[in-house]
Amino acid sequence: MVPDDLIEVAPDILRLRLPMDEGIDHVNLYLVRDGAGWLLFDTGVDTAHARACWERLLAGPLAGGLTRIVVSHHHPDHLGLARWLRERTGAVVYLRPEERHSAEQTALPTPKAMDACRHYFEHHGMPADDASTIASDLLRRFMACDTGFQSQSLEHGEVLHVGRYRFQVLVQGGHSVAQFCLHEPQAGLLLTGDQLLERITPNLSLLPWGDRHPLRHYLASLEQTAALDLRCVLPAHHEVYAGGVARARGLIHHHERALEKFRARLLPGMKGMDVATAVYGRRRDVLDRFLALTESLAHLQYLQEQAEVRCDADARWYPLPHTVSSTGALPASLHLA
Repeated sequence: MVPDDLIEVAPDILRLRLPMDEGIDHVNLYLVRDGAGWLLFDTGVDTAHARACWERLLAGPLAGGLTRIVVSHHHPDHLGLARWLRERTGAVVYLRPEERHSAEQTALPTPKAMDACRHYFEHHGMPADDASTIASDLLRRFMACDTGFQSQSLEHGEVLHVGRYRFQVLVQGGHSVAQFCLHEPQAGLLLTGDQLLERITPNLSLLPWGDRHPLRHYLASLEQTAALDLRCVLPAHHEVYAGGVARARGLIHHHERALEKFRARLLPGMKGMDVATAVYGRRRDVLDRFLALTESLAHLQYLQEQAEVRCDADARWYPLPHTVSSTGALPASLHLA
């Protein structure tokens, strides 16, 4: 893969694919022609290699510079280079305040915050060694970003004029607390960040900070997305694709099937870590166990909202007799990416 793979994916829209060292091996960033310069959607992980790539591009095909930067959400492959690019180009950065707060909390800025994080994971059944590793190393190493810069926000439903395009701003929860997506109704385009990926599903985590109802909000976002005119989806990972409405509906149905595993495998008195192991098996490393636990907690919380399970003061979970929600809707589910 060429690190500075820059191709046109729609009129006046370029895709830049940057490499990543962890998990998925790349992230897609998008540049929309904005007068003499470009609006950038997401920034990439902050590495020396990525900075060098940007320097080459800004001296060459992107010599017009960046006018604006939209950061979809606070994860490092999206937010990581925002401060450096702002200082390098003078571009205005758009970032939701909820996302900035989540980034700051993820960095665990004080010993008190580290202790609270460690306690959270131990309380839900994670071994003390794993909880300590998450609080003292994993979150800072894999998830923390530099937020020492000024930014502006955008509101849901606001229209962003960029060159030939008129993007409608969507603010959606689930994978993150307030993720930006940009929909262009006339062209049927959706810049989706991690919210609507074709080949994988985004992780939905219940953490001490961030989205307090990740599964409920993600399912709502899928319903909202399925109502749009989507002819071309520009995601953060893998390829640009058509059929976004079908993908959104497919994810809803997928989640409905997946949550059946939680109903079937929850036994009275299980901790969240017990449920995670029952559903996902024993994970190889602490990062996988972290993701399995936090996603399991999101599942369990959703079932609790549907009056299908309860949680006691010791964070032990119990199934309840089946009831139908007050809306008459069947509970939906989710899947660990």
